[in-house]
Amino acid sequence: MTGISRIIATCCLLAAFSLQAEPLYWQASKGDLQLTIFGSIHVGEPKMYPLPQPVYQALQDADGLIVEADIRDNQHIRYPSGQPSAEQVLSDEQVFMLDKVVKDLGQDGKVFRQLAPWKAALSIQLLQLQQLGFHPTQGVDAVLMDKAIKTNKPIVALESVQFQVDLLTKQPDAGQEMLTALLDDWEKNQAMTECMIDSWIAGDADNLNSMAQLTEMSPELEQAMVQNRNRDWADKLASGQLLPQSQGQYLMVVGTLHLVGQDSLLSMLQQRGFTVHKRNHSQAADCQFY
Repeated sequence: MTGISRIIATCCLLAAFSLQAEPLYWQASKGDLQLTIFGSIHVGEPKMYPLPQPVYQALQDADGLIVEADIRDNQHIRYPSGQPSAEQVLSDEQVFMLDKVVKDLGQDGKVFRQLAPWKAALSIQLLQLQQLGFHPTQGVDAVLMDKAIKTNKPIVALESVQFQVDLLTKQPDAGQEMLTALLDDWEKNQAMTECMIDSWIAGDADNLNSMAQLTEMSPELEQAMVQNRNRDWADKLASGQLLPQSQGQYLMVVGTLHLVGQDSLLSMLQQRGFTVHKRNHSQAADCQFY
């Protein structure tokens, strides 16, 4: 799985799972603070729904919905100027591959050469996901936010959209690593994306752990994109200062890959005194990560 695929954590061939298979979710508690934590992917399509009934019930009973960022808060986003283009940071061979990938997606290679590397990488990944039938408006976060808004539930953001933009745009060489990782593994990217979706539907934690271990992100990018954010979120949740009621019930939905692996958000919550229990019914997905 390419590093960019993990960053986006979204990924499709959907296998026929039994009714017992559910995406991963957990119950976490500390004192009177109760969290139902649901592992998300940020794009979706109708076959992913309905979600497990306890997740909907948790939202109905919740004092608020906790998300990574409130995507409505995007009116005043600032982007840096003068960033290098993809063409400027790629080798000739990589530029050739960029042109091939973009052509396969029905786009103009000349346009993508002039984009900042991080923007080119995200745009390519989104185009591929759309070809597979997935769309951001059907992502788990967006769907649950829509339900929360309609029932007047507070939306609690763990970080700002501007923070996420800065995280992408301030990478070395404007995100060269994101783009090169995507191009290097393009030939197997679709199959790996499909396996990620299948593993999410099945709640196959072992498979998702394997994917997390196979990521091609550098240690520095892994720390910035995953570990530091997990630590920050755990600190905010443990303090309770972010929440409308520090001793309430909340549904939290964050990318599934923040919830698996050695430095997961769940393990960091446990280090801060939370009791965590897995609640979903899982089965093995009919695919493997290599």
